[in-house]
Amino acid sequence: MASMPDHRKRNTFTSYVAPAPGDVSAIALEDEWCLPSDTRDVHLAKPRLLNKELIVVSAPAYMYSAISTIDNILENGTTFGGKEAVFGLLTVTNFKLAFVPLQRDNPLCGLASTCYQEHLFLQRNDVTLNNIDHVIQCAEGGRAVNVLPGNAGRRKKRLDAQQKVLNHRIAALHVVCKNFRLFKFAFQLTKGGRDWGKLIAAALARFVYPKCHDLSFAYRYQEPYYPTISKPGVSMYASKNDWARELIRCGSNNWQVISSETIPILQQQRHSSKYTFPPHFVIPKACTVERFLDLSRAFCDSRAAFWVYGYGNASLVRLAELKPTAQQDTTVENVMLELVRACNERKMLHLLQLTDRLPNIHDVQKAYHKLRRLCAPESPSEFVMEDAKFLTLLEKTNWLFYVSLCLRYSCEAADTLRDGTTCVLQETNGRDLCCVISALTQIILDPLYRTIDGFQSLIQKEWIALEHPFQRRLGHIRPVADSNGPDEESPVFLLFLDCVWQLLQQYPDEFEFSQTYLVTLWDACFMPLFDTFQFDCNADRMKAVQDSHLVLRPVWDWSEQFSEKDKFFFSNPFYQRQRQEIPCRRSIAIPAGAIMLPGLAKTSAHRATFNPHNFIQQSSIPKDRYLEPQHRMSVLGIWEQCYYRWMPILEIKGGGFPQIDLFHRLLLSNINKLQRSLELQDFEDLPDVYYELTREPKPSLQTHITPELIDGVERRRKSLPPNPTGHKQQTPECAMNLMPEISSFFPFGVNGGETQQLNDILISSNEFLLEGSIMDRLSIA
Repeated sequence: MASMPDHRKRNTFTSYVAPAPGDVSAIALEDEWCLPSDTRDVHLAKPRLLNKELIVVSAPAYMYSAISTIDNILENGTTFGGKEAVFGLLTVTNFKLAFVPLQRDNPLCGLASTCYQEHLFLQRNDVTLNNIDHVIQCAEGGRAVNVLPGNAGRRKKRLDAQQKVLNHRIAALHVVCKNFRLFKFAFQLTKGGRDWGKLIAAALARFVYPKCHDLSFAYRYQEPYYPTISKPGVSMYASKNDWARELIRCGSNNWQVISSETIPILQQQRHSSKYTFPPHFVIPKACTVERFLDLSRAFCDSRAAFWVYGYGNASLVRLAELKPTAQQDTTVENVMLELVRACNERKMLHLLQLTDRLPNIHDVQKAYHKLRRLCAPESPSEFVMEDAKFLTLLEKTNWLFYVSLCLRYSCEAADTLRDGTTCVLQETNGRDLCCVISALTQIILDPLYRTIDGFQSLIQKEWIALEHPFQRRLGHIRPVADSNGPDEESPVFLLFLDCVWQLLQQYPDEFEFSQTYLVTLWDACFMPLFDTFQFDCNADRMKAVQDSHLVLRPVWDWSEQFSEKDKFFFSNPFYQRQRQEIPCRRSIAIPAGAIMLPGLAKTSAHRATFNPHNFIQQSSIPKDRYLEPQHRMSVLGIWEQCYYRWMPILEIKGGGFPQIDLFHRLLLSNINKLQRSLELQDFEDLPDVYYELTREPKPSLQTHITPELIDGVERRRKSLPPNPTGHKQQTPECAMNLMPEISSFFPFGVNGGETQQLNDILISSNEFLLEGSIMDRLSIA
């Protein structure tokens, strides 16, 4: 981008944003002759911009599907376009990469239907710059081969942070996203010889690899934040009272909450590189603050024993390892463990060493790259080759193996706490895999954390308040020649979400949230407008507020990103709120990829032994609602909705689990209408399916229907004569027509069907879900 001034000394996006001679949209109009005849309205193809969002460059381009023959086009040098491509305007801004299609009737653009998750900040074919992992440049002519920087070939090269754009004409760009999405764009040489591919590549090279965090668009987008959360259901753990309430709920009386702001020495280090303590943390009550700070100096990141959860007298504690200089003398570690033992009547504790048992962040990163390459192949030939030996390649990624290990040691920690023994989780810095095991352990033991608000509170406690380094692990910044650069990237949070999804598959009626919520949460990690997953520690967050006037927006305020109809899919229609008669929940072995339906999970016959004298009376955590999940690899499945949703070739039209989910929502919707009709004695809006099943004439407003008539639906249905085929009477066809058809990747895939009909089902069923699911009502009856 030679026409752009390079003011590198300035530390904002404005230093890079400067239009080329004339407006960028006007540039596209200069070469309008090269555009398809039905897309001459390119001047109308402008992306939707936010306040302070600026366009860097725009270029006409063809967008291809994730699996397409674009490589054959590059090899043979044939004309771009065709049925598998859609033409439009590709734009790079200081916030996102946006593609606005002009061929709106092409199913690839996803505009023929609105039956998908609609984001209030992003359109269908937009992706934030934070979400882009890397960009592949494809030169025209010759066979496209994988050539990374430093190799001899030059036909296909990875774009890096040093802005090394190919000298050859760039015919295509492959944009690989962190959420497994793959974009393919192809460019034509225009009348003036302008290389649109080079312009787009140069802009991406500048903006996708920011060298410091304050280059993020969030620092420019300073719109005021007005909370839309109706009730404070999420505990942010941003105050001392939040931790104190958790101590009371868990009945942990031998621990105390410490605030960094009340400790003078920590206040002096608050804005220095030595400051590593979170704003609030819980330490043994038998230890003074001064002694705890003195002992913590020997541990990595000063992460000495932090309490996170209590189950009766037992506690769950996170502990870092000793610094390399202090590992020869373990006296300090022994003293710290003795202080933890004193909180549980000096009973023996269980030290779970995670460093030696779980993968490190580099292993997780390698497994993630292998899994993403397997789930998002770049060509049809690569897809066919991988499909023939998919299970073998999946096993070689080690991703499911790491998921299995995390579930295994979470179950071990949960069993330890149920036995009344304190469990100490020890890891190198206590801020990575400790977060995974600790959070999973609490989900297994505590039904509160299986609700939406409780799960969000758990993430705030384990990941945000205790400072998992999201900025480094998710690659929000890409410093050059820095040891804290890309080598520290690792999607540890995705590994945790995958583990939660496995639990959801085994216990579909134990979780208030759905898999769509988990997928959306992973996508939200790359929305820079929300600060929740953007910082390494709270000190960096507060510094951004003070120095750059950053506006804090919690990601949990989902109304900021989605409409009500999209938020309805966050709730799980199988969820049961009350189940006091069940001592524990055991899962059954599920083949990989199978669907776990409600009612299939059988409860164990034995009842957990419970002695009230062994538990502190103040604890309000039920001791009979724990889970006992399976963690063997043979029962684990691949998270299809998250990893495959951008692969249309794998999409099942009108099938898959989302269709089952929607059918249950339709049942809830009909039940809700029936109950409302009974309460109001107004039967005009009764679902037509009732009259089809009972063969009763639909009454007028004057007809009075008694509750006995409604209660006899099943009896009348059984009394109907059999159909001519001799098989069991089936539901009338018109009853099935009440439910629109959606795909297996709904609401992320492009779906047909009646949008208004779908919205009505969601709204009506959600009213019922506020009080419980259909399984609750059946159990009560």
